Amino acid sequence: MVPGSANPSRNKSKKPTIQTSTETAVDQAPHCSPLSWAERLKRVFDIDISVCPLCGGTLRVIADVTDPEAIQTILAHLKQRAPPDATISLPLADG
Repeated sequence: MVPGSANPSRNKSKKPTIQTSTETAVDQAPHCSPLSWAERLKRVFDIDISVCPLCGGTLRVIADVTDPEAIQTILAHLKQRAPPDATISLPLADG
């Protein structure tokens, strides 16, 4: 029994537990909320999809299309509507 204790059953001696530095760091790390796709694009590629590149106005995400068939349909439709001189050029990786 520990002197001055109101509840002696709570003061039972326990074996000390040893925590590794990894466990301690993980337990003490602040909880972070997951990043949205917009935040990930901004952080990794410095692309801000919330700002219009033409006028600087505010954009908002209205859909997240992940179905491959829907993606192909959308891209085919956009290709049909593209002006004849519109081409997409991607930077080529060096060697």
